[in-house]
Amino acid sequence: MFSVIIKRRTLTLILLGICGVLLLLAGLKGGLFEQKNQEQGMPLSQPAIGDVSIEDATPQPFWASETEEAGVDEANEGLDFFVEYRLERDRTRGQRVEWLREIINNEKSAGETRQKAQESLLTISSKMEKEIELENLLRAKGFKDAAVTADERAVTVIVTSDKLSVSESTEINNLVSRRTGIDAQHIVIIPKI
Repeated sequence: MFSVIIKRRTLTLILLGICGVLLLLAGLKGGLFEQKNQEQGMPLSQPAIGDVSIEDATPQPFWASETEEAGVDEANEGLDFFVEYRLERDRTRGQRVEWLREIINNEKSAGETRQKAQESLLTISSKMEKEIELENLLRAKGFKDAAVTADERAVTVIVTSDKLSVSESTEINNLVSRRTGIDAQHIVIIPKI
């Protein structure tokens, strides 16, 4: 009688080899390794060659784009402005937060640099909370929508309104000043239709 002894390592290598062959066959059968004809598939893109400058790739601010369609009423345009404004604000702030987190998580960053980045991250978080709180309070006051941007020295408030009365401006000014601690002279209120 003939006995075959197969070690565990040899059996594992044989099984891995069989799996590899099966995956290769599945890839060939599924067309994984076939090149698609340019007419049938998507057009191939070529890397840019020549004069390419960073200035050409600079994104334009959202308000500079011509995305408004004809026939859209003014109320929807105003609400779209607030949505786009918040999205742009959050996108910009998100990039800043990501950059700060990279500094904090980088082992090569100096301790003092990490500390400043952590403080900046806390400041941004605090600003975000105040901005959201103020926007909600302004909506509660009867404005259809509002957008607030705050920094250490000034606050900009944009509210949905044709025209603001003196009492409305004073009320907004007082509310923002109380919540942020910024003097009324450094608060800008902009009515937006």
